[in-house]
Amino acid sequence: MKRVLITGANRGIGLEFVGQLLARGDRVFACARRPEQAAELQQFAAAQPERLALIALDVADPASIDQAHRAVSAQTDALDVLINNAGVFNSFPSSFEGHGDPPFGRLDAHNLTEVYRVNAAGPVLMAQRFVDLLRKGSAPKIVNLTSYLGSLSLKHHGGYYAYSASKAALNMFTRLLAADLAGQGVTVISISPGWVQTGMGGPRAPTSPQESVAGMLRVIDRVGPKESGQCWQYIGEQMPW
Repeated sequence: MKRVLITGANRGIGLEFVGQLLARGDRVFACARRPEQAAELQQFAAAQPERLALIALDVADPASIDQAHRAVSAQTDALDVLINNAGVFNSFPSSFEGHGDPPFGRLDAHNLTEVYRVNAAGPVLMAQRFVDLLRKGSAPKIVNLTSYLGSLSLKHHGGYYAYSASKAALNMFTRLLAADLAGQGVTVISISPGWVQTGMGGPRAPTSPQESVAGMLRVIDRVGPKESGQCWQYIGEQMPW
């Protein structure tokens, strides 16, 4: 049984992680900004209260991260996996068509910085705060959910300024964390879930949450210190930076 903390666990990929981790017998700490309003998480918790803890967390708020750390530490003395899943496409969800962020010519400083705070700064601050519990875990791992849009090698079209840049920054944080934690036994990877049928990915996405999460868990289970600092796709292949 692994002890797994996942951010952004109230919907989409995060919620699917919760379901699959519980189904295989893991102990899960499911974090969301307002878990009391997450009906499906509440149902999971009611059915398996001994293995699922709901934790209030806003990854863009350092005080909230500290509070979540206290809540988790009161229930366990170690974590085996931290999955940094929480993310946003833009900070103006109803201002632009579809789910893209503002295009060039309409870029907004607030949107650029807020998306960065959630998608890039949040995960590295989570890693920093929870590394004490990870050091005590069994073959501990930090998993940062990235995107092909954050790959400098694969990004051949414009648009998605805030999201793409935030995921590229997250990839760099993965490399930095992997180097700094190499001597502490903590494996750090980035992994892309693919284009997934969620509220963010939309109904035209080719990959179901079930398929994406199952693939990511296979990668997460397999990687170790030799793979630390690498970027993966959910299908089990490495993704170029």
